[in-house]
Amino acid sequence: MHRYRNGSTLKEELAGAMNRLESAGVVYPEGYRERLLETYTTENVPYPYIVLHVGDPRIVRHFYYPEAVKQTGRLLDYGCGTGDAVRQLLRAGYPREMVTGFDVNGKSIDLGMALYADRDENADLFRVSPAFPFEPGSFDIIYSGSVFHVIADEDEFREYLQNAFDGLRAGGIFFGSTLGLRDDAAGRPDAGPPRLMKRHEMLEHMAEIGFSVLTVREGDRYHMHGAAPGFCVFEFLAEKNG
Repeated sequence: MHRYRNGSTLKEELAGAMNRLESAGVVYPEGYRERLLETYTTENVPYPYIVLHVGDPRIVRHFYYPEAVKQTGRLLDYGCGTGDAVRQLLRAGYPREMVTGFDVNGKSIDLGMALYADRDENADLFRVSPAFPFEPGSFDIIYSGSVFHVIADEDEFREYLQNAFDGLRAGGIFFGSTLGLRDDAAGRPDAGPPRLMKRHEMLEHMAEIGFSVLTVREGDRYHMHGAAPGFCVFEFLAEKNG
């Protein structure tokens, strides 16, 4: 049985996510909660950690978020997971027809629609494909929330960054966050996500792809209880030059 750092189980955290969503206005039909808790297990929740953030989207704490929600161009959530950022953008007034969530695996998207109980309303906002399905220059803004640190393979990581670069129009914005290591971290931890970069490593990877006007800030450690002392959250902002 999967247990989180605080000792809770996946079923307990799913119940907690539903409680948060109910507090935010989601209404579940009679018996819905019980059916959902029986349906989802570690076998069909590929990244159990994301359940901890359902109903509490990290995007709102990003330093660029206040500016992002003022925009009206095409926006992609690349590696959208359960789709919390997509729904948050809509709540903030971002034009619905300009927002797309994309992931290579549909299981997390399905979980998000089950937890939000909005499949009929919002399924059209999401795309699932093993390969990046968008034409070059399709987007004005691309958001990446907690994706970098789960990509272990170097070629796959470079492909992710390249897709983000190619998917943006000239002058487009790439922003997001990832777990990382503080510059003063002593060595690499034995446990944790497969990719933990320091600030300079992240800058180097993104600059190699062609991104410029790079900003990387250390964000808050919200919901990082039990994480190794050297862990941090990096928030980044980059531009694709014309």
